[in-house]
This record gives sequence, C-alpha cells and structure tokens, in this order.
Amino acid sequence: MSKDFSGDSYGSLLRKNKRLVRELDKIYSVFNAINTAILVVNKFGDINFANVFAQRIFSLQTTTENIFKCVPSLEEGVLAVAERSVAVRREFEIAYPEQRMLIAHIIPFSSDELENYAIIVNDVTQDKISEREQIENEKISSVLNLASGVAHELGNPLNSIGIHLQLVKRKLTKLASLPDDVRAELKESIDVCMSEVSRLDTIIENFLKALRPIRPNAVECDALKLLAETLSVLSGELEDIGVGVSVKSESVPKVFADENLLKQMYFNILRNAMEAMDGGGLITITASANDEFVKISFSDTGCGMDESAMANLFEPYFTTKPDGHGLGMMIIQAIVRAHNGKIDVDSKKGKGTKISIQLPRYERIVRRLT
Repeated sequence: MSKDFSGDSYGSLLRKNKRLVRELDKIYSVFNAINTAILVVNKFGDINFANVFAQRIFSLQTTTENIFKCVPSLEEGVLAVAERSVAVRREFEIAYPEQRMLIAHIIPFSSDELENYAIIVNDVTQDKISEREQIENEKISSVLNLASGVAHELGNPLNSIGIHLQLVKRKLTKLASLPDDVRAELKESIDVCMSEVSRLDTIIENFLKALRPIRPNAVECDALKLLAETLSVLSGELEDIGVGVSVKSESVPKVFADENLLKQMYFNILRNAMEAMDGGGLITITASANDEFVKISFSDTGCGMDESAMANLFEPYFTTKPDGHGLGMMIIQAIVRAHNGKIDVDSKKGKGTKISIQLPRYERIVRRLT
C-alpha cells in the first residue's frame, strides 16, 4: 500500500533538507578554513574530496584528479592501509609547487559501502627548518666556544714572543762584535719571525671578531650604495685578476640594516667569488624587491661546488680552498640571520655559484613598529 505525503510532511522534509545543506556548508567551511590538508580517496587514488588547503599545497587543478599522480609518495601508505585496515603515518617531501615537508595520517573511511581513505596532511616545513636551525646553532655555538678559548690562549704567548723578538732586535744593533753580514742575516730572520707573529695575531683577532655575537646597529640605508662602495674598494684587485662585474638593477627601496655589517657581507661574498675564478671571469649582480624584502643576487662563473660541498657550506671550518679558514660563509649567514633576512645558494660543479640575499625593507619594519 503506497503512502501519501501530506503538504506538512513534504514541507517538513524540505526544511530538514535545507538544515542538512546548511550543516554541510558549515562543515565544508570549517574544512576549508583550517591549514591542514584533508582528502578522501579510493584505493586507486581518485579524489572524492579535497579541501582548499589540500588543493593549494598539492596544486590540484580540480578535485577529480588522481592524488597518486600528483604525490606518488602517498600510494604506498594507502595500499598499506587497504591491506591491513589500520591507520598509518608517513613523512614525505614535495618539490612542487614549492618545497614542503609533510606528515600524512591515512585512515580507512567507508561510506555508501565503498572503501575510501581519509588522508590528513600537516605541513611541518617550518617546524623542521626550526629544528634543523636549532641543532645547527647549538653545534656551531659549542664549536665556537671551544675555538674562542683556544684562540685567546694562543694570543697571550704570541704577544710575549713579539715583545721578546723586539728586545732581541734592539740588542742585536748594539753588538758591535758581530760581522755586518751576520748581523744582517740575523736581523732578516728576526723580521721574518716578527712578520709571522703579526700575521698570526691578525688571524686570531679576525677570528675572535667572527665569534662574537652579531648585534646589528640597524638604520635606514641604501643597500646598492653600500654595494657600490664595496666594489670601489675591490676594483683594483678585480682588475688585476681579470674579473669583471656587471650590475643589473633598477632602483630598490631602502633596507633596515647595519651599514658596516652589510659591507662586510658584500666583501666576503665578492671575495669568495673572486677566489673561485682564478683565470678571470664575471660576477653578475642583480637586485629586485617585493613587499617585504630587497633581494640581491651574486652570480659568478667560477668553479662551483658539488653536492658534498653544498651540504657542508655553512659548517664552521669547512672550506674547499687550500688556505681557507672555513668561516666566510658562516659569517655571511650569521649577518643575514642577524638582520632577519634570508640566504639561498645555488651551485653546480664547473658552472659557478649564485648567492641570493634577502634583507627586510625599511618600510616593512616601520609598519611593524607602528
């Protein structure tokens, strides 16, 4: 026997349906508002649902794409859940549309008698970067504290040696019984020793300066003007070794930085590039700006670095040069970090190196302060 719906029953169903639609809209709004990727897929990777954050981090053009084609790393996890019917956790990285480190929780999710899988993905890129930086900073700090003590202990005997060499030199001039050729020979040897002591003393002094915490005296300054002043100082050396410099830049905003530290940073970057081009070459400098940072890039045509050197680039005492001290890149990185800036390095063996520095715009700092 068929059952007729009265007008009231039909109206009640419509009202219930509208309420359900509103509740679903609320749920979708919540899913789309959170910064966690949520997907529902079948065992073949076909997407049944993807919230806005998932579409953004995986660069999904539509929500009907196959997630395994976009992110092959997830296929193994979904298959493991399908076989064992238990939740799994996977850590993986993606390079497109940008480099991210992600953690995915995959759980069985059945609906309408279909076996689906919910994939909940958290972006832990910043956490991983912060963790790496903390480990790196702790390692550098312990090494530098030890090195600072050793350098200080070396400084005292070097000063004593220098003083006694001066005394010996003075007494030597008063020894009339010595033949002139012997006196000249001894004087030359003493001068060599004094020169080497002075050189070692300078190395230790510069080394200790590098170990001190960097506290920028930041002011509004013109990054390109300071770069031009640094290039002027190095112009003679650049010409002597046959290295040209090409600056491709339009006017960029002022930065909030310490002028002396900026010059030191430029000097170290340019010096590294010059030393990488023994037979001459070209340094190309470009500058640009966005809403937050001024970006200055230094590209050279030097020897470049392999993957092993790149992995250890900012390690203290790591160097690819026979007479290098391994502190230059570490100091550059420390100066950039002290200014709340960013540094990126791209290099390929035999193809040259590109160092890109980003410094905060002065207007950005002023806006934050106000």
